[in-house]
Amino acid sequence: GTELIIPENGVESKLIKFAESADPVSKDLWFDFDRILFETGSASLKAESAGQITNIAEILKAFPKVHLKIGGYTDNVGNPASNLNLSKARAEAVVTSIVSQGVEASRLSSEGYGDKHPVASNDTEEGRTKNRRVSARVTQK
Repeated sequence: GTELIIPENGVESKLIKFAESADPVSKDLWFDFDRILFETGSASLKAESAGQITNIAEILKAFPKVHLKIGGYTDNVGNPASNLNLSKARAEAVVTSIVSQGVEASRLSSEGYGDKHPVASNDTEEGRTKNRRVSARVTQK
């Protein structure tokens, strides 16, 4: 019953299409959030992340069988162990934020991957920006 205002080709639309489809879950299919942002070097969500977090929570409420794994990633700048801890904390912060909106915690898990699994080159600022991300994978539907 909730109407979402989301980009047609945005991550929310892709997540909804997957949840509605007969496609099986896959360990290789991740949905990269494009509006979840953090303070630099921190797991504190920026205020502009609230809209996408709310959309994801509402999608999960509309599809009660869907479970998500939230993955946090960093670029390769800095200490790898610190980056891994930061990526874990960011993934956990997203889970906590979704749960605070009424989604059962048992439907969500999180993991930090640090600088593993880059989606772009860490040799440029643009690439590093793309690698600093939070993604979701449907684990059950």
